[in-house]
Amino acid sequence: LHSFIQPSEAMNPGTALVVITGCCFGAFMRAATGFGGSTLFVLTYSICSQFQVAPDLESVLLMVILGTVFELTTSPVLFAAIGRQALKFWRSQALMFVGCIPGTVLGLYLLMQSTENTEILDNTKIVLNAIFYIVAMYRLTMELGLNTEIPEAEELPDKELSRKHCWEFLLVSCGSGFLNGLLGLPGPPLMVYVASVVGAGRINTKTCFILSQSFFLVTTLMRFTSLTSQETQEMCAQHWQLAAVIPVPSLLALWAGWQAGKRFNTKALLRSVLILLLVSSLMGLGLLDATVLGIVASSAALVWLPLLMIRRLLAAPKEPTKFVTEGEDVEPCDVKCDAESPEAKPQGKDVLAEVV
Repeated sequence: LHSFIQPSEAMNPGTALVVITGCCFGAFMRAATGFGGSTLFVLTYSICSQFQVAPDLESVLLMVILGTVFELTTSPVLFAAIGRQALKFWRSQALMFVGCIPGTVLGLYLLMQSTENTEILDNTKIVLNAIFYIVAMYRLTMELGLNTEIPEAEELPDKELSRKHCWEFLLVSCGSGFLNGLLGLPGPPLMVYVASVVGAGRINTKTCFILSQSFFLVTTLMRFTSLTSQETQEMCAQHWQLAAVIPVPSLLALWAGWQAGKRFNTKALLRSVLILLLVSSLMGLGLLDATVLGIVASSAALVWLPLLMIRRLLAAPKEPTKFVTEGEDVEPCDVKCDAESPEAKPQGKDVLAEVV
């Protein structure tokens, strides 16, 4: 312990502020929607590193270490919050854990094979993020273009849920485990699946939240056990003060996000998840590194958003106003509008309710 917590340079206040800001954004969104914690944390970290807002944030390994500390702070707390409810879905969780193991092993194997040839790993990242980008754009176009309410599915018993969605849970968890082993980012495949089943009214949002938080706890522990190299330990010893500032603001933002999440309806939750998926895919395509693909993808998204809003306004139904010309017969009103008619004198309480 003495060799680990060794004397280090004084912590820069600007660097600590960046880390705290990323923790607050990430923890708030993670508790409110169930997703986006690591995405927003890495986004804040990467932006400040790209524009040199704070020193000592240039290391990718340091970002991975601080992100793991952030997940170790938030994931157990969220799992504890739904712990009793999670026990009701032990069959579905077991299916996801079983699918996660081979996917993680395969991802780690490909990562080890691509250490000498990083071009393979870079191309894999681009292809996967391009797929997530297309899915996010398509789903957002469908959701934002519709004014109808999304139906909330009924909560199914665990036995029926695991039977109906058995292969889906296995495949999705395998894909998330693969990305967790390869890139340390298990969220996007699960985001795509949740957006699909919630939007179709097949699984309700409460069940998706419980299953996702249980799954993310397992992937966080897997990520933590993989950080055992000598280089990682030296980096932790050098920057332990930055890691120490993460828990308190993360837990406070987690509580605030949990309270805000109670006011989210199904439509707001679904759109939040899709926007997080879009942001994550743009980061993976190299937006922050100013790559050609990242700039083109982000430009397309910026053009698409105003067009989608215009389409939404034009598609809004409008009732035509009918004018009565001179000499035109007007159909008599069926309601007797005299002083004694109850329709003519609505009560004050009814009027107030109608206005509200």
